[in-house]
Parts: sequence; structure tokens; C-alpha cells
Amino acid sequence: MVTHKKHRLRLPVFSTGGKVVFIISLFVLISVLLGGMIFWYGNIFDGVRSYVRGEGLWAKAQKDAVFYLGSYSYSHSETDYNTYQEALKVISGDKVARLALLKYPPDYEEARKGFLQGQNHPADIDSMIGFFLTFQRISYMRNAISIWQSADETIAELKQLSEQIRVEINASKQNTEKIAELRDRLQQLNDELHQLENRFSLILSEGARWVKQTVWLVTVLALVIFIGIGLWVSRQIIKGITKAEQQLLISESRFRRLKESNTIGIISWRTDGMIEEANDLFLTMIGYDRSDISTGIINWRDITPAEFQHRDQQVINELLTHGRCEPFEKALIHKQGHWVPIYIGAAMLGGNQEQGIAYVMDLSERKKAEQQLKLAATVFACSSDGILITDSSTRIVSVNHALCAMTGYDESELLGQPPSILQSGYTTGEEYNRMWESLNTSGQWQGDIIDRMKSGTLIPMRASINQVKNTDNQLTHYVAIMSDISERKAKEEHLRHIAYHDPLTGLANRVLFNDRLEQAIKLAARNNTKFAVLFLDLDKFKPVNDLFGHKIGDRLLQKVADRLTRSVRETDTVTRLGGDEFVILLENVTSREMAEKLLSQIIEAIGKAYRIDDYDIEIGVSAGISMGDGLNM
Repeated sequence: MVTHKKHRLRLPVFSTGGKVVFIISLFVLISVLLGGMIFWYGNIFDGVRSYVRGEGLWAKAQKDAVFYLGSYSYSHSETDYNTYQEALKVISGDKVARLALLKYPPDYEEARKGFLQGQNHPADIDSMIGFFLTFQRISYMRNAISIWQSADETIAELKQLSEQIRVEINASKQNTEKIAELRDRLQQLNDELHQLENRFSLILSEGARWVKQTVWLVTVLALVIFIGIGLWVSRQIIKGITKAEQQLLISESRFRRLKESNTIGIISWRTDGMIEEANDLFLTMIGYDRSDISTGIINWRDITPAEFQHRDQQVINELLTHGRCEPFEKALIHKQGHWVPIYIGAAMLGGNQEQGIAYVMDLSERKKAEQQLKLAATVFACSSDGILITDSSTRIVSVNHALCAMTGYDESELLGQPPSILQSGYTTGEEYNRMWESLNTSGQWQGDIIDRMKSGTLIPMRASINQVKNTDNQLTHYVAIMSDISERKAKEEHLRHIAYHDPLTGLANRVLFNDRLEQAIKLAARNNTKFAVLFLDLDKFKPVNDLFGHKIGDRLLQKVADRLTRSVRETDTVTRLGGDEFVILLENVTSREMAEKLLSQIIEAIGKAYRIDDYDIEIGVSAGISMGDGLNM
């Protein structure tokens, strides 16, 4: 059962002073949020600036590395080579930082060390880390990281090139032509790195512009939203104040009308028991008339049974202390002598310690209904079927113990929830639509559904749902009676399984195979694909039965079936036709070679020795393949 409710946003009820404080607090909160956003935006822009500076440091280090390595190839100076290695440390530091931040969770300490090794300013490192983690999944940052990673491969090749140059220089007989080739390759790597630097700078610039535009839009949007909320709340509070003033002006008129109405009994009373005024409904409730008030016959202390007088005194003390009391149940003595159960609430008038006003409701009908409810509750609690009751909005208002036992939920977990808490997803939307159509048309529905227990276990149910309407023919409740039909479904499933599966091995039988084959032919014809059928006949199986008995032979067939099942895909069908004959249906086969390769694996698997009890048994298999494409087989 599904329902949709619309909720109207309402502000909490405050006094006038509280409402003013609320407005001020709201605007202070808006200011704080805007300040926080500005601070965050500043960190973002600082991160962009830091990465632009870091890119320049990386580019300078790369150029220095290429320059000094080229110089080393000419001068053979260890100073040039050492300077080249120092430049590589800067590049390596940025790589270390990036890899540390890509870990899960990020290694912040390692990232800081890497950025410091990359000669980034210490004050910029936190901004760089924050910017990286915040925007690493944005397309611009992903592309920049990808280029950064591509540069790692080129730098790695640069390192290998430097080792080759160093080997040639330190060789006893230098090969000048080889060194010249290496210099040419060095220049190529420099060009590649330069291109990567340009791409990285371009993407970083585009990302910076995107961040700027996005931040500006978010700022404007947030400002508009915050100001709109503030204006809306202010308007609502002002409307509330105006409404409260209007209500105050008409409250006296409203009270007078309430007193004159026949919806609730109202009395004006004194602590000594005298009733000074009462409306007609109260007088009718206790069997007196208005003349009895003027003569002072009606005294609420006198018409209260002795059993409730102690409670009355407690209420009087509460009224004198707090000026009001919580409503409570008691009884009054009718003029004819019987008790009238009532529900009463009272308050003192304007700080007066002698006079008060009370609102009285007759509970006679409710008490009768409670007796009927007790009887219904006994039936409800003792039923062996699960019973679920919802209100007209399909929120659960009551469940019995049997339903809780079926589903595994406690009553507290179900109350207030929609019945969809039990849905398993196996009952289709179309079936639910038919259910609602039947309920709306005839007021009842009966059928089988599959629910889900709290543990996750599926439970098939036989459900009978009926609408409950009041005397005005208005829908008030839905009552669902649910029976667990797991045992019946299990028997049906067992019979269905026996009809389509081999009882010894659990594999598909000839009937199921023919059905799957027909489906495979149609699918292949529709999709222009191929399928294959593998025919298997066990060799040397009869001697196993003769030597070891049929029990061993049956267990051998079960093990063969297990190996066949594990050798193919879940979508393929393994069938035992009877005796020692098996057939395998392979769908979506790309070529005969694929089927032949799989058949070879199956033959090898079946040919391995079987250990059954104390016997080592070896058998073989004769096999064949038939290919089909939906038109030919």
C-alpha cells in the first residue's frame, strides 16, 4: 500500500519577543554562513594560485633537468649531472605528493613531504592538498591529473636516458655517435614534456575559470536563497503576529459561541464545589436543568463519587500551583443516581484562587466502545493468521502477534510505517495496480504476494485485504489478513523441480533441455548468433557399476555432474539424458573453436581420477559437437 502526503512548512510557535529574537538569529546565521562561504572560496582561489605556482616550479625543474643533462653529455662534468638529479628531486616530490593524495585514505604527511620536496611554499601546501581532494573528481582536475601521470612516464624515460648517457660517458671507449643519438632523444623528450606542460597549463587555466564562474554563481545563488529565506521567514512571522492580534480580538466571541454550542460541556466553578454557570450540554449530561443552578443544588463535590475525591484534591493543588491541570478521567453522579464517566480539564481564571473554568466530555459512548474493542482485541491477538491494520493513508496502526512472528518485526518497528516495509520487490507493480483497482472497485482483494521478513528471508503470503468505512461511507482503515503459505509453495516448487530436473544429479532433464534448446534456437535466429550442443557419453562407466555397485556408480555420476556444472557458464544448460549420457547447451557461441576448446577442458576435467570412499576411479568420455545458428542445427 503506497500513499503520498503533502506537508505544509510551518514555523514554530513563539511569543512576539521570541519571534523578534528568531528573526535576528536567522540573519546572524545567514551572515555566518555567507562568511564561511567567503572563507571557503578564498581557500579555493588560494589552491588555484598555489597549483599555478607549483606548475611553474615543476616546469622550471624539468627544463633544468634537460638542460643540465644535455650539458653533462658534452662537459662530462659531475656537477652538471648532480644538478640534473637535484632538478629531478623537485619533479619526484610532486609525484610523491600526488600518489599520497590518491591513496584511500589520503596520506597527508607523505603529501606534505612531497610538496616540500617539490619546492612549494610551506604556507601553500594545505591549500594544495585541500584543492586536490575537493576537485579531483571534476573533469578539469581529472584531465590535469591524467596529464600529470603521463608526464611521469616521460620523466621515467628521461631517467633511463640519463643512465644510458652516463654509461656511454664512463665507458672506456666512448661512442660519440651513440651519445649524439641520445642527445637527439633527449631533445624529443624535452619537446614532449613541453607539450604536456602546455596542456597542463591550459587545462589548469580552464579549470580556474570554471571555478571562478562556479563560485560566483554559487555565491549569488546562496545569497539569493539566504535573503529569500530571511524575507520569507520575516513575512511569516509578521503574518503570525497580525493573525495573533486578530485572534485575540475575536477570542471572547469564540468562547461565548463554544459555551453555547453542543460539542463540549463547559462550567464555571468554585473551589468550594459550587457551579456558578454551565452550558446546556453539561446539564443534559448529568440530568439537571438550569433552575438547579440558580437554586445551588448542583455542587461538583457532592456529585463526585468518593472514589475520585482524593484525585480531585490533587487536581485542586495542581491548579493552585500552576493555574491549570492536565485533563483526566473521573465520574459524576447523574441526577437519577448512575455514574457518568467524563474526561475533564480545568484552569483558574486570571490568577483567581477561588474560581475556575472546566471543559467536560461525556465518555459513556467511548466506554461502551472500549468494551467492544476489548472483545475485538482478544480475537485480534489470538488469531493464528497475521492481521495488519492501516489508516486511510495506509500507515500501519496495528498488527497482531502472529504477524510479528511471521515477519520477525517487533510491533514498534511496524507502527507508523507503510505496508511497503514488508515488500520484497518480487510482486510486480502491475500486480499492485490490479490489487488497488479491486480495492477501489469492490472494497476487497485477495491473492498471493511475496513479502520479506526482517532477516531478509522471503515469505510467500496469502493476503486478504478489505476496506473499512464509517457510517458516512468514508474510508477509515484497511484490514489485511495474511497467511504464511511457505509450506504450500515449497511443495509446489518441489513438484516443479522434479518435473524439470534429474532426481539423481539435480541437472536439467530432457524436458527442460528441449525447452531451453527451443529458446536458444529462437534467440539465435532473432539476434543472428550461434549456439552449440555438446554430446557426452561416459566411457568405462558400466564396469564401475559391475565392480563397485550401483551406489558408487550413482555417486560417480553426481561428481561428474558437479564437474560439468563448474566447467561451463551459469547461462549454459547441463542436462542428463539418462544413464551415463549428458548434453550441454552453450548459448552465444562466437565460433566452433570456442566450443571445441571448452569441450577439451570438459574432457580433461572428467578424465581426472575420482576418489569415492576408498576407491580411485578413472573413466573417460566420448564427445561430439553440433553447432546451430537459429536456422540450421
